[in-house]
Amino acid sequence: MVTFRDILTYYRPYWGISILSITAASLLEIIDLAVPYAIGQILNVLSDQPLDRLMQTVITTVATLTQNPVNQSFSLTVLVGIIFVVTVVRAPIQPWLGSWFHWAIPLRARRDQSENAIRKILTLPLEFYDENNPGRIAGRLAKGIANHTWTYPEIAGQLIPKLARVCGIFVVIWFIEWRIALLFLISFVFILGL
Repeated sequence: MVTFRDILTYYRPYWGISILSITAASLLEIIDLAVPYAIGQILNVLSDQPLDRLMQTVITTVATLTQNPVNQSFSLTVLVGIIFVVTVVRAPIQPWLGSWFHWAIPLRARRDQSENAIRKILTLPLEFYDENNPGRIAGRLAKGIANHTWTYPEIAGQLIPKLARVCGIFVVIWFIEWRIALLFLISFVFILGL
């Protein structure tokens, strides 16, 4: 049975780049939340509802910098611009971070561990192979290395960034309506517990 400590040891040489790629993937998941938030603010503008304080501050700041009056069309332009920047800038970066880093790291670790295992196997005396089936040893070795290889992309590429996204959703909801955020947190913990 593989423990979490074994997995951490397996990826020890790649901790720096792992933390960088997990952080970047998590930040991109959180930045992606700007799109539904901006769409909600567009609906507020179109229905003559007040904007949230944060978005009102952003629009006022952009209006001051660009010397434009704050009106409905300018607010819509800023909100559509936010959606454009988030989707167009993020689009080529996120798959690269997700696919390349989250597969390059485990495949490099697999290569290193395979080399270590072969080096160890070559140092064993011939009597060891008389007592132990070489095919069974190779099978166990391949299975162990493959299990470690598949855990990293699932945890680092999917689980941790999605948890960061859920935390980001919780924070946004908390600023909008804390009672709904509390209900969200209770239901999330309950579902996670199941």
